[in-house]
Amino acid sequence: MKNLIWTLMLAANASACHQQKPASIVAATAHSAAAPPVAGEKALPTLFAAADTLTEPMRRLLREYDLSKLWQGETKERQLAPTLQGFFGPDHYRFALAFTSVVRDKQHPEVYHLWGKCRYRKNIRPFAGTLTVRQIVDLEAPWDYDEFTPQSQDTTLTEAAATDSMTVQYERARRLSHPYTLRAELQLQEKFAENNGIFLGEAILNFFVASSKRLGYITAPEVNKGMPANGSAMLLHGSRRNLTTREVKTFVVADDVFAAAPEVYKDFGIGDRGGEINPKYARLGWNELWENDEWWADSPKPKLSL
Repeated sequence: MKNLIWTLMLAANASACHQQKPASIVAATAHSAAAPPVAGEKALPTLFAAADTLTEPMRRLLREYDLSKLWQGETKERQLAPTLQGFFGPDHYRFALAFTSVVRDKQHPEVYHLWGKCRYRKNIRPFAGTLTVRQIVDLEAPWDYDEFTPQSQDTTLTEAAATDSMTVQYERARRLSHPYTLRAELQLQEKFAENNGIFLGEAILNFFVASSKRLGYITAPEVNKGMPANGSAMLLHGSRRNLTTREVKTFVVADDVFAAAPEVYKDFGIGDRGGEINPKYARLGWNELWENDEWWADSPKPKLSL
């Protein structure tokens, strides 16, 4: 029966693209339909107000540009490492999450339907859910534009422009592309099994729209907790409820694991540039970080509980 319900939920999530439902109802499908509340139990913490906060310019941007590939990591920058890495629970053990499929809703372009997998202590669980964009604002400097050149944004530039100073090229790159930071409400439901769970949280995405209408990620020169997504391209954080034990635990993941680290550890990264993980955290699963293990592409049965 549980497998049947999971199958029906996936089908409903996929077909939601064709339904004339308000965005708030579409966004709540994975969270509410499969997880009936327990009497007296507190709801998972939400970081968003119930009211719709999208302005018409935000909606126009979402109608014009499909951000699915950015969410999924199917871009030149992230194809080799599409997972988001971070921490789960009070012991801050290593946690990873990957979106294996992302589809924009045809009727509600602020809603994205998600399928993917998460990993904790060798336990891999598939999930389905939604991302509902709640806010988009201009992103202010300083941000790193080294990953793309002005010439790639505007083919009319002369070779002489390529010899301009870095400051001039940086300013030109800003004029030829528009940087944004986006906040979305995340809701996920794991496949039905013992100790499966639901997630509720916030997703932050920093991206640019080039004059050629190309989309890409924006990152800061270094991790900084005062910046959106701590300076990384994408960061997700929130809470998970275990539907067997009813326990609630927090999580945080990012495309740059060092951007997730400031949330829980001050000395997670060592070295001049903070690019090496402190060996004392090896016992929390970080000794396996550099293994070439494409766990999200496999379908093993979950063995351990969260």
